[in-house]
Amino acid sequence: MRRVSISALVCALLFGILSSWLGPKMIAYWYAPPVPSGAASAFNCTDAVAWAMSKLVLTQIVGSLGGALIGVVIGILLARRKAEPPPAPVAPAKPPGAGK
Repeated sequence: MRRVSISALVCALLFGILSSWLGPKMIAYWYAPPVPSGAASAFNCTDAVAWAMSKLVLTQIVGSLGGALIGVVIGILLARRKAEPPPAPVAPAKPPGAGK
């Protein structure tokens, strides 16, 4: 269980950082803000910023949850691959005639 928890936390952290880095690029590529733009709104960008921040936070949450899920799967797969315990040591055979 410890291995699963650690791998889930590490993957969630990595995917959270990755989504924080890639999130703004993906939002800018896929979406256009649903707010008016131009000279009239040049000095008031509150709506655009609020919209972009809500999309960024949503991207970070989805990235972190996806990373945690992938980490749980990796942890379970690694837990199943545990090495078998080494065989018990065999006592050396006594030579014939010893111990009389």
